[in-house]
Amino acid sequence: MLFERSLRTSLPILRPRTWPRFIYHKSLEPNIWTETGKMNKLVSNSLQLIAWNYIRFMQRVGLPIPDDCIRDIFVHGSTTNYYYDENSDIDICIVADLSPMREKLAGIDLRTIIKSMLGAWLRKYRIRVCGRGIDIEVVEVTTPMYGPDMYKVGSAYSIARDEWIRRAERLTDEQFHTIRAEAKRQYREIYHMYRQICRENMQPDFIDTFLQRLMADRKASYAAHPEQPVTAETMAFRMARRRGIQRTLGERATKMRSRSFNVEKP
Repeated sequence: MLFERSLRTSLPILRPRTWPRFIYHKSLEPNIWTETGKMNKLVSNSLQLIAWNYIRFMQRVGLPIPDDCIRDIFVHGSTTNYYYDENSDIDICIVADLSPMREKLAGIDLRTIIKSMLGAWLRKYRIRVCGRGIDIEVVEVTTPMYGPDMYKVGSAYSIARDEWIRRAERLTDEQFHTIRAEAKRQYREIYHMYRQICRENMQPDFIDTFLQRLMADRKASYAAHPEQPVTAETMAFRMARRRGIQRTLGERATKMRSRSFNVEKP
């Protein structure tokens, strides 16, 4: 549990009308997908251009990641599934043989280096595809996370091969309502803790721990259900995001830390 029962019951129970919605569509995002389930060609070409531009950037700054080490480029996440909303980014995953990089940069955390490169690259551009932001991750071909050739949970579409790796499976109404009932309970806990943090002016380290726990719970649910990412934890996390809880707490922690560096006029 995120916190003790005494804290969970310290605030009134939210009425259903105050709960943010978890959007679950009957069809895939029409700006990205055709009626036959293939990715729109213009979108696919744009995403490939973006991915290869980032690869070229890594090559220019000296990271040893030659073209023949790229094994696949696929899209995953909510925009390949039925639970996309206005906040959904298009998530790109580049599967690569990172052994040349590992040999040259022995002892260095490659994930941190690659993520830093992505931050530097994104600061140069304002990239939007179908009105959505872009997130990119590079993964090692030899270390799938959830099973053979399964680097990300849920549905995935290879833009390199223009075909589904795993098609999205839509929940039945009964399955959806069961999961949503549990998600509402979890969201209520999140919201109560959010109110507790604000009311008691809790410190940034506590806020960080709380936000990290939310992310960890969601990832743990992915590991338990890698084929179907629509879990109660996913719903509760996204409901909290729609309410702005993660953003508000993140900004609150940043402001509190910034005070330590501010100097008033003498």
